[in-house]
Amino acid sequence: MPVITIEGRVGAGGPGVGRLVARALDLDFVDRLLLSEIGRRVGATVEAVQDSERRLPSRGDRFISFIQRTLERTGSAGAGDPYFGPGMEVLVSRPYRDFEAAPATRAEELHESQFIETTADVIREIAAAGNAVILSRGGGAILRGTTGVLRVGLLGESEDRARRIQRREQLPSLEAARELIEHSDSAQARYFEKAFESNPVDPFLYHFMLNTSEVSLEYAAGVIIYAARQMDEQGLLAAEHGALESEEPLTAE
Repeated sequence: MPVITIEGRVGAGGPGVGRLVARALDLDFVDRLLLSEIGRRVGATVEAVQDSERRLPSRGDRFISFIQRTLERTGSAGAGDPYFGPGMEVLVSRPYRDFEAAPATRAEELHESQFIETTADVIREIAAAGNAVILSRGGGAILRGTTGVLRVGLLGESEDRARRIQRREQLPSLEAARELIEHSDSAQARYFEKAFESNPVDPFLYHFMLNTSEVSLEYAAGVIIYAARQMDEQGLLAAEHGALESEEPLTAE
């Protein structure tokens, strides 16, 4: 089954759609919360700290070893550093809104660059392992051009997104939700510009985009599931076709 990346504007329903897709296709659902847990596990492993209460479910365990190698390779593992900032659980799980303002100091700039580079490494490692739905983190841009990856974008009207966010986050007012969306969109745009020289609603980053103001989250998930199955089937057929073409032609004796 191909890896699926879902990049959405806040309030467009990405978490809900991603979980529906992962459940239907029996894939791992990787969002920033799982990455945070993985970061904690990696830090605990590096520091030789055993904490059974932090143990992840077995579906998350398979990511630990190769992400640990990635983080150690980039020098990002550990509980924290006075120059680079907080520990790995923070580094790999920061929300887009942390990037709304440009860094004020050289240390902040280096920390931001480290986050971008490490996140890209982690996403590539997860994609290489396969069988995962990767939510956000710029996965579509990072894995653009990678075979076996279905890249999907989600968007929606601002008011629809605000209503969804107000319900999900239990915000006191719709105005508070609108403000959160405004800041999140600005931060996401700056992140994509810095990391990829692009923007999160660039249609060329994705195989297709879905407007969740026009379709339900269940419908959006259904479209993605169908597309993923078609991609998987075509990938297998292409492999078989390639194998046939590579065989020596039969010759008459």
